[in-house]
Amino acid sequence: MPDRRSQTITRGVQRAPNRAMLRAVGFGDADFEKPIVGVANAYSTITPCNVGLDTLARR
Repeated sequence: MPDRRSQTITRGVQRAPNRAMLRAVGFGDADFEKPIVGVANAYSTITPCNVGLDTLARR
């Protein structure tokens, strides 16, 4: 199994609370073998350069 950064939050005895939280939101045993990817959206109406990100994120 390749070494993934996301495994640092799920591997080992010290990370049991993290796994419990992820199981509570629907993770199963097989999900812990997959990478965990976070997606963020910087949409804001404060500056014009970020206004279009809302539409892009909804695709």
